[in-house]
Amino acid sequence: MNRQPGTLDGITVIDFTSMMAGPYATRILADCGARVIKVEAEAGDYMRYRSPIREGRSAYYGQMNSGKESIVLDLKNARGQAIARDLIRGADVVVENYRPGVMKNLGLAYEDLKDGSPRLVYCSISGFGQTGKRARDPAYAPIIHAASGYDMAHLVYNSHMERPQMTGIFNADAFAAVYAFGAIQSALFHRERFGIGQHIDVNLIDTMLNLLVYECQ
Repeated sequence: MNRQPGTLDGITVIDFTSMMAGPYATRILADCGARVIKVEAEAGDYMRYRSPIREGRSAYYGQMNSGKESIVLDLKNARGQAIARDLIRGADVVVENYRPGVMKNLGLAYEDLKDGSPRLVYCSISGFGQTGKRARDPAYAPIIHAASGYDMAHLVYNSHMERPQMTGIFNADAFAAVYAFGAIQSALFHRERFGIGQHIDVNLIDTMLNLLVYECQ
């Protein structure tokens, strides 16, 4: 039986992400047929060692990164940065979720690349956005749930409780991944219509605020 083409067949994505939001977004792109090349340091993404471990491998890492290729690069040296730029020149999409400013320090920010790759779709995923006083603050999902008011909004509907319920479910990361996937798809469609790429800013705080459609009012 002939394989039905994926929606993103022929699209190449360079993946500079770890943890959950970024890898989950690029995993969905891979599911849609994109070629996703994950950039890792020599020691590998530390999520490779995150429980649960099955047969010596992280099932969590496997779920977030299934269907991707991987390349080892030391982005702290000039050779690694040069190879990364070569990969990007042949790509359609870059996804990164470093703290704001890190890619700039590596010479791999959108502003460094757009002139040579005007059709590039570049997605940055962060906790509080690329600018502003909280841009570089730690931003794990539980922090975002509290900062956005999500926890307190949830408490309102549980009047028998005196404090928000503890949860280890990373809603902010999972929903941000879906927002990033949708934004990248829209940017690729925009590129097909108008011939230019763009820089996408997806952040976890906006993601959670967008879930509070009624409560924010």
